[in-house]
Amino acid sequence: MDIVDCALGSLEYMPARRALGNGDLVMNHRKSNWRRAVLAVVASVLIVALSLLGVLRARSPAEADVSSTAPAPVSVQRDTLRAGPGAIGQGGGPGDPATAQPAATNTMQPATGTAQPAPNNDASQPIKETRGVWVTRFDGLKTPADVQTLVDNAAYAHINVIYFQVRGQADAMYTPGLEPWSASLSSTLGQDPGWDPLAVLIQDAHAKGIEVHAWINTYTVWQGSTPPPASANPKPMYVDFNEQYGQNWVMWDQNGPMQLGGPDGYLWANPAFPAVQDHIVAVCKDLLTRYQLDGLHMDYIRYAGAQYSQDPVSNQEYAAAHAANPNLTRADWQRDQVTTLVQRIRDEALPARPGAVLTTTAWPVYKDQWGWYNGKDGYNALYQDSEGWTNQNLVSAINPMLYGPTVHDHMDRFQTLVQDYVSGSRPGSVVVGIGGDYSSFSDISARIDVARQAGASGEAFFSYQALNQNNYWSDLRNGPYQQPAVPSWR
Repeated sequence: MDIVDCALGSLEYMPARRALGNGDLVMNHRKSNWRRAVLAVVASVLIVALSLLGVLRARSPAEADVSSTAPAPVSVQRDTLRAGPGAIGQGGGPGDPATAQPAATNTMQPATGTAQPAPNNDASQPIKETRGVWVTRFDGLKTPADVQTLVDNAAYAHINVIYFQVRGQADAMYTPGLEPWSASLSSTLGQDPGWDPLAVLIQDAHAKGIEVHAWINTYTVWQGSTPPPASANPKPMYVDFNEQYGQNWVMWDQNGPMQLGGPDGYLWANPAFPAVQDHIVAVCKDLLTRYQLDGLHMDYIRYAGAQYSQDPVSNQEYAAAHAANPNLTRADWQRDQVTTLVQRIRDEALPARPGAVLTTTAWPVYKDQWGWYNGKDGYNALYQDSEGWTNQNLVSAINPMLYGPTVHDHMDRFQTLVQDYVSGSRPGSVVVGIGGDYSSFSDISARIDVARQAGASGEAFFSYQALNQNNYWSDLRNGPYQQPAVPSWR
């Protein structure tokens, strides 16, 4: 409208307007003046039309629109002085892969995916979908710059939760409170690496609106066949508890106490031993007290196998409980031991950080109705009642780990297990664990679709290293995660 108004008031139009309105002109000049006026008007109209055409062409969206797509993250060179002396690790500790490297910077080239963006029927409300990634102690976070790259990649892909493994084997990927520095950072248990990965991650992730949940291996005490050094400070749980309690605090089978290098390579603590529960609750409370965490994420929160635990303490405690309630089975009693710890963490540790949530991993199959796991299921063989925890409101969510060899390449099994967990759990409490190591992103996007269609509250990818090696950040952003979302519990 402004362009048209200016044209009507232009100098080209003014003489014609004056001629038409000039009453002092003599009669014998009116005709010629009128013709000149008409010609002037026609010329002015043509000029205006041509001007409008040029302006509209210059403002054509095809030529003038600027893409709103954010640039892909690039490598961030951060000031390593932030970390202090010894910030760059000298290799991994026990159990670290020899090939572990700092996370590589990606060029964000998309692969082919099929998943559709998360539906949002009410544009005024944020999409609620948990989008998590597990970051293990083996994922190569050796410097603050590696942490920044992790956060940049996650933010670019619209990931909203980072599960950071802070306790793998009764050690600490953070400034110690009750347990020694992890050897994953300096190659020596108890050695200060010169920086605090958890503190750096919280600062960087919160700046990008990403939640940080402390991922804790619950009952695994030490990995490998060589015991931890007794000189580490604080004293390792393995050393401290052996000195105080002998071997009654570890899991036993019918042959006696578990030795170092047990199931999954770990020595496991006994869920029924009171001091074990007290220690784990104290570790959780210490973390929430000293760090601005958004949640705790408990892993290995189960027994090591159906044959455990036949220790003297458990035998005595179960005998007393069974005498009081003859209908109580040994399996039910053992499930109660794990559930009691979950409840204690919720009731005793979580209040230290208002707003923090409690989540757990879950064995891939709750009850093995199909024989896929040869009877090794969460509920009956590992005494893990993960669905029950959601229905009792003990946790905000469980993350079934649906990426192991039994289910990894079997979409039908994946779909069945997702539906089974969703149908048996409190609505909105299942975050589906998906492997990040598929060679084609279409395998990941198809599983995201299955999770959404089943009514899951989100997805979590195992692991950061797998996603990074496959360079799937752009695929997530340009496909199923086009729109940002907030975690389902917010």
